[in-house]
Amino acid sequence: MLRVQKFLTEIGLLSRRKCEKLIDAKQIKINGKYAKLGDKVKYDDVINVFGKEIRFTESILSRKTLAIAYHKRIGEIVSRKSAKVTNTVFENLPKIDHRWLNVGRLDVATSGLILFTNNGFLANKLMHPSSEIKRVYLVETSKIITDNHKNIMLDNVDIGNNETGKFSEIQECKNRRNKYKLSLYTGKNREIRRVFSRLGYKIKSLKRISYGSIVIDKIKLGCFRYLSDSESKSILD
Repeated sequence: MLRVQKFLTEIGLLSRRKCEKLIDAKQIKINGKYAKLGDKVKYDDVINVFGKEIRFTESILSRKTLAIAYHKRIGEIVSRKSAKVTNTVFENLPKIDHRWLNVGRLDVATSGLILFTNNGFLANKLMHPSSEIKRVYLVETSKIITDNHKNIMLDNVDIGNNETGKFSEIQECKNRRNKYKLSLYTGKNREIRRVFSRLGYKIKSLKRISYGSIVIDKIKLGCFRYLSDSESKSILD
């Protein structure tokens, strides 16, 4: 048995947060009855979401896991298209039976690598802090980072909202003034920008170039490539 929100997340239909909101709004039913937070589903149960019926079967959970690496452009939004949201990354992804789930986010002014999968368990695992997955970025700043500030960034920086930001590595790019390669293992909202802003730096450009073992490599802007099963598993190694 699985909690209904976990089931719907694992089959790639909804995010867990969205599931919980829909349950609170009485938009999800299990066998004809409104679902409650904590309700569990078992084989042959019928879940109704947005008027669509989904039967809990062994085959639906064994659906092949798909994962892709996408090269996001500046200006694209990592969100579903709506009346208020256009120019989303999802418009450039291949069509599948269910929905793509983004592994974390990049803000509208950031370009680079972002991963997507149809497997909710994999998406959550790749994002969870306990997985300690290394993210690498290229950043161009408005001025040279002082040695003192480098040491602070490698320790802990108060970025507000009772949060701290921390980089695991900072390297100067050879022959590239004010350009650095930095690494971190967390994915807090706009963490890099908040760290630099806190210490008085403006970011001129920011690009993610790798997520775990997956690198942006030769993927062109606005394009994607499928990951092999071994690549998907290797991210967690």
